[in-house]
Amino acid sequence: MINLNIQPVVWALIDERPGTGNQTLAVAKLLDLPFEEKNLHWTHFAELPNLLIGASLRGLTESSKSEIKTPWPDLVIAAGRRAGSVARYIKKQSLDDCSLVQIMNPGESTISDFDLVAVPNHDSVLNSNPNIIRTTGAPHGIENGSLSEARVRWHTKFSDFKKPLIGLVLGGATGRRPFSAEIAQELGRQSGDLVKKLDGSLFVTSSPRTGSALDAVLSGLAGADVEPAFVYRWSPEDPANKNPYLGIIALADQLIVTGDSTSMCSEVCASGKPVHIFAPEGFLGNKHRRLVEELCEKKYAQLLDLEAEVSAVSSTIKLDAASQIADEIRTRLLPNLDGA
Repeated sequence: MINLNIQPVVWALIDERPGTGNQTLAVAKLLDLPFEEKNLHWTHFAELPNLLIGASLRGLTESSKSEIKTPWPDLVIAAGRRAGSVARYIKKQSLDDCSLVQIMNPGESTISDFDLVAVPNHDSVLNSNPNIIRTTGAPHGIENGSLSEARVRWHTKFSDFKKPLIGLVLGGATGRRPFSAEIAQELGRQSGDLVKKLDGSLFVTSSPRTGSALDAVLSGLAGADVEPAFVYRWSPEDPANKNPYLGIIALADQLIVTGDSTSMCSEVCASGKPVHIFAPEGFLGNKHRRLVEELCEKKYAQLLDLEAEVSAVSSTIKLDAASQIADEIRTRLLPNLDGA
């Protein structure tokens, strides 16, 4: 248990992959405690299984290893299997005088090393450890403050277009599941048909995994006789303020998202806007398929389906796994925080 006679030292292990690192950051920010970001950059050794890496820094670059040193923290927050190995190393070096919070399954054999493990419902876990909690979707940093700022920043650029505004958020290929030209064109056609049905304007934004699939989506839109009002082609050289992702989520009246990204699906479902998920047969693996089914079952979203009653699509609840995890940290690991 953390001693709160003094303010605890908190480390947030930030994976270099945004979809994973942002989950850690989202939870850490909600604790209302100062925390130190430890940026984790990986070598090819990080791809090795847990059994070979163990509780170690073997997967880190030398520069990242240099950040993991004494004095050890009281609380570590990590996300993903790779960061989980680093968190376990820290606990080992501190002689178990450190509490670990893990987001996502770190591996069945290591769950007991953590004090709290938040596993999304779509991720299978056999372990029955009482320190496991289940969430819908992934924790994210989409909250009223960031969306309000994005709304102000992008309002002028988007304000003159015909409403309703429909945002199309693109992911990409995952593992063995390609985002083929045929699938991307079909997404373009279906999105175009929805835009015509709603008689609105379409805003398209891509992401690091989209690549050339964006061109195929645009081809499909052209086949549906729809020209987007705005298209953003993601580039690693672009500064963060050029990416309209948050602005589209903030200002769109309805959103379309590809079901291949847990993070993006969770983020758009936090908007409180009607969400349509593109998830054709064969496009998603089992985990993403289970996530999409859960989001639709719990009325956070519906499948992109032109036969559905569009006017009935709405979400009165906002997906917020980060708050759930932060509350559990306060309850289980920081029992004296409110009275400190």
